[in-house]
Amino acid sequence: MMSYLHDDVFLNSDIAKELYHSVAAKAPIIDFHTHLDEESILNNYQFADLWELWLKEDHYKWRLMRACGVAEEFITGSASPWEKFEAFAKIMPLAVGNPVHHWAHLELKRVFNIELLLNSENAKSIWDEANKQLCTNPQLRVQGLLDNFQVELVCTTDDPCSDLLIHEKINQDNCSTTQVYPTFRPDQAMNIQNPVEFNAWVEQLAEVSGEAIHSFASFYQALKSRHNYFHSHGCRLSDHGLAYSPCREVSPGDLEAIFSKVTQGVAATEDEWQAFAFAVLKHIAQWNCAAGWTMQLHLGPLRNVNSKMLPVTGKDSGFDTMGGFPQTANLIQLLDNFSKANILGKTIIYNLNPVESESICCAIQNFQNEQAQGLVQYGPAWWHLDHVRGIREQLDILTSLGAIGTSIGMLTDSRSFTSYVRHEYYRRLLCGYIGDAVQAGEMPDDRESLHSLIYDICYGNAAHYFNWQNEKKSQNYVLS
Repeated sequence: MMSYLHDDVFLNSDIAKELYHSVAAKAPIIDFHTHLDEESILNNYQFADLWELWLKEDHYKWRLMRACGVAEEFITGSASPWEKFEAFAKIMPLAVGNPVHHWAHLELKRVFNIELLLNSENAKSIWDEANKQLCTNPQLRVQGLLDNFQVELVCTTDDPCSDLLIHEKINQDNCSTTQVYPTFRPDQAMNIQNPVEFNAWVEQLAEVSGEAIHSFASFYQALKSRHNYFHSHGCRLSDHGLAYSPCREVSPGDLEAIFSKVTQGVAATEDEWQAFAFAVLKHIAQWNCAAGWTMQLHLGPLRNVNSKMLPVTGKDSGFDTMGGFPQTANLIQLLDNFSKANILGKTIIYNLNPVESESICCAIQNFQNEQAQGLVQYGPAWWHLDHVRGIREQLDILTSLGAIGTSIGMLTDSRSFTSYVRHEYYRRLLCGYIGDAVQAGEMPDDRESLHSLIYDICYGNAAHYFNWQNEKKSQNYVLS
């Protein structure tokens, strides 16, 4: 009997096995969207126990524990690390087939060489063995984990007010073999439906930029100065978490009126948010084009939906879901507006709601051009879609409506340093998908071409799509 998650899992043909073991498994990782803690990389952090490494920051695991009836005390509450791990181990038999079950056991195999099926009976022995290794094996500190997973480069997610001093120290001191770059994430710049948070953030922006902010014009000048600052620290991506694409364009006078209203403590209406957010995005798209950056649009989440738990656990704790927002029409208007203004550069569209996956992938093909292969990317399966069915569906839609060979591959979108098994997960599913199509006669059996295809999707396309290789050339960019 084959073992669970055996060496050829998801690889159902000889071609798939060859593509994975000979090519995909050996390719380095460029993780262009993460929520990793850069200070842990700088300090080569040593984890105290398996809970801290595995469960402390992983809201995927938290959601699954809640689904299995675990009390919050044993998830984000006051229970001890061992009690929280034990609670997680107990629910594993209930979650077979769930991606968390797959990832957890791949993590045990790849990080600790533990082949056991986690459950309540063996939880203590696994806990003790993993903790022993964490204490004694330097390769299980943060930098060792990144090295073992062949992580060449990671991008963190950073507020424009961040000083980026840790990124600077990591890359100047060459303390890590993994390059670490920031990502410009100005979601707070569009948070005008919450004037208290927005105005506090504007005060921070004024302080770090050295710009007096008294109008929309001075506000975007301050934001622009931070864009320049991020560029000087190696940043080559902006990232935007949006329920849907704003696409309402208004006059400069209207923008000033909206800004004035919000700074006086009055929340913006939905129409005002659309106009303001669109203006911010359009300015950033212009700066991105001038600097050779990529814009990432994460579309579709409905966040913090459990209002009872929000004051208990805070934001980003696993109470977010797929929003049912209409996406395609607004996205088309946004891309068309940027295209007409000649500011549509490299763009990655991440879709969370599978209802519009095909229409979104189809829509973005209308805005491709000679600037780059796959200029506008139908991004990898994201968040609630990064499971077996979601990844296969993303690959199939892109193959059917676009060009699979232009894909820039997978990312972790994670706060966990063991989550790099998700790249393995994706790569196995990719090779299985391609191998099945070749075996069925739906794709040509040209091994040299197939090897190149797999390598490029796993690594090569991302290495060429982004502009880090041109860093020295573009380091002095400042948009006046």
